Amino acid sequence: MRAVLQQARVRLWRELDRRLPSLTRRHRFEALPITLNQRRIYIVPSGFGLLFAVMLFAILAGALNYNNNGALLFGFLPVSLAVVSMHQTFRNLNHLRLVHVQADPVFCGQNALFAFQFHASDERPRFGITGRYGDVFRHIDIKQGETRSLDVPVPALERGWLSPEPLRVSTVWPFGLFFAWSYLHSQSKALVYPRPESPPHPLPKVPDPGRLGGSDPGDEDLRSLRDYTTGDSPRMIAWKASARIGEPLVRQLEVPRARETVLDFERISGLDVERKLSRLTRWVLDADQAGLRYRLDLPGQRIGPDQGHAHRLRCLKALALYARASS
Repeated sequence: MRAVLQQARVRLWRELDRRLPSLTRRHRFEALPITLNQRRIYIVPSGFGLLFAVMLFAILAGALNYNNNGALLFGFLPVSLAVVSMHQTFRNLNHLRLVHVQADPVFCGQNALFAFQFHASDERPRFGITGRYGDVFRHIDIKQGETRSLDVPVPALERGWLSPEPLRVSTVWPFGLFFAWSYLHSQSKALVYPRPESPPHPLPKVPDPGRLGGSDPGDEDLRSLRDYTTGDSPRMIAWKASARIGEPLVRQLEVPRARETVLDFERISGLDVERKLSRLTRWVLDADQAGLRYRLDLPGQRIGPDQGHAHRLRCLKALALYARASS
């Protein structure tokens, strides 16, 4: 019986989502903060609440039929409990505020973790707040004056900006007799980078003609001499200098700066656009990991040459949004 009621409830919500989008997803792409109030909180009896109502109806019908005052008292006390429960269930969502949504960039094929941060604007604690996104459920309690994060994974299936579907927040607190819910759809987005090519293709070996800067990779240059310490390799001892002063000295070498290289979209042949972007993404990651200076050339856009974390993020963002703005 319980399984049948659960299936009926699921079908009911799906039908509401399909036929009454203005009710279930009334507010779309709102600016933060978003505050829940009586205009956007909806409440209905839960499955348990319906069974509770049937039980009360049977008790009250029997009491009236037999004119039993004790049974009437026993029936009306739970009715008052249900009324209080409905009020408390509504107040558990009322004035709940979504203050911030944060999501770090991810690569295509991963899950973007959206952190929905809630705060009770009336400084009352909240209990049993449930967030649902698709088939994912998250539960939080919010203490008085506290801001809690409700983390929801959202699949990133395409590169570019990812806007999540509305998040449903609901509660059945305190007794589970009523179900209150609302939908939140903020303007927050997450950036999705192209999927890095796997297995990786080697970085371009030929730099830009004329070299963009730096020295050719070659032998290491002598930078200075220092005193010998235990563990130094004998090959690094400067024997002539050590003989002149009578103390062992060790050479400190300086590696010349490698040549800058170019990651050029047009030089990649035999691949479609998405696979080219995937290869460039892998090259950006590999060049950054190797500490190389590099330049990213896309049709109509040139980034660098440079290196470092900020440069890597600029290149990945350009790859994520390539052809999205122009299309």
